[in-house]
Amino acid sequence: MSARVNGVNRTVLALLGLVLLAAGGLGLAYSFGAFGTGQRPVLPQPVRDYAREQGWFWWAVAGVCLLLALVGLWWLLAQLRTDRVSRLDLTTDDRDGLTTVHAGAVTDAVETEVEGLRGVAGASASLIERRGRRLTLSVDLAEYADIAEVRQAIEDRVVAHARQALDDPDLLVDVELRPGRTRSAGHGVR
Repeated sequence: MSARVNGVNRTVLALLGLVLLAAGGLGLAYSFGAFGTGQRPVLPQPVRDYAREQGWFWWAVAGVCLLLALVGLWWLLAQLRTDRVSRLDLTTDDRDGLTTVHAGAVTDAVETEVEGLRGVAGASASLIERRGRRLTLSVDLAEYADIAEVRQAIEDRVVAHARQALDDPDLLVDVELRPGRTRSAGHGVR
């Protein structure tokens, strides 16, 4: 999932959680008499009577609940959609045949090549299709890693091999270098 989607999800869920927490807390406090003397119901008697006497009321409540459930389902399905590519069509001329490459094969090869570099503790790669094809690469560095050396090796060898494999010399590549835990965060390269 993209960082933008994750950020929006966190913000919306945090705000919704705070609103529901405040409403629930106020409702409980009111029902236990925190704003006056003695316990009392949250809804006044005329409102409770109205809900009981009107046959359509509970149908309307059911409709609103169904609408909320559908919006929630839509939101969950939106979380499953990603910009990740599963197959790449490398066909340049239909007369020559069809050439497809599984994106997983490319990303596995990139990860393996990066993990073979001195000073790299782990790597993960993904191909996404957002405003053009893009390779994203996250690299976990060992504590002894020379960041400049690893970066240079990724730029000179790994990125060049990926571009050659995909026959795309303009392939956009985002590299995130994550230093070891004992390094200060200021030494990272993005």
